[in-house]
Amino acid sequence: MTEPSQPPARLVALSPAVRPGELVLEAERCELGRSALRDVVISLDTVSRRHAAIERRDERYWLADVGSSNGTFVNGQPVAGPHLLTDGDEIGLGGPEPLLRFLDGDRTVLRAARTPAVAPARLRFDPEQLSFTLDGRPLPLPPTQLRLLHHLLAYPGQVCTRESCGEAAWGRPYDPELDRDALDKVVSKLRQRLATVDPALAAALQSRRGEGYLWQG
Repeated sequence: MTEPSQPPARLVALSPAVRPGELVLEAERCELGRSALRDVVISLDTVSRRHAAIERRDERYWLADVGSSNGTFVNGQPVAGPHLLTDGDEIGLGGPEPLLRFLDGDRTVLRAARTPAVAPARLRFDPEQLSFTLDGRPLPLPPTQLRLLHHLLAYPGQVCTRESCGEAAWGRPYDPELDRDALDKVVSKLRQRLATVDPALAAALQSRRGEGYLWQG
């Protein structure tokens, strides 16, 4: 006997600033932000144009900030990297106030879920201080480098496009004509800064010609 398939998970708006009021997560990826180009549009000044994304991986749903200016939250707590969503989770963008509720009728797949590694154990992000530590010691970084590193660590082993890296670094859309050299300089300076504390970290920041950058830690 064939078991009935579970309906896809969905997002339900908790604020009139969010549209659509409900979205079924049928696609592999759903983007959230202030721009009308996003799948879920939040018309609030504290929300970045491209703020966060939800990806479906093996019937599980992961939420990640994609370099927003004011952060992404689940149940009032900041999200530093890919976060496994569970039924009833409330999502805040730009602040802890809930703007969306995640609903998933299939709870059984979540019981075996395992949180993926967000970064090497030695390198950690403090969402409250908005800073990195290395072996428990502060790792000071300029804002552009910090936001870029945070973005890359949210997708370990995955190539992040130049567009997403530029938007993460500067909090605005990437202009390929004006920003190409500037982004290369940000990456180069970040790699140099990491090399001063540990050459292995600098080696983890890799370039993919014509594609973008990735963290291969």
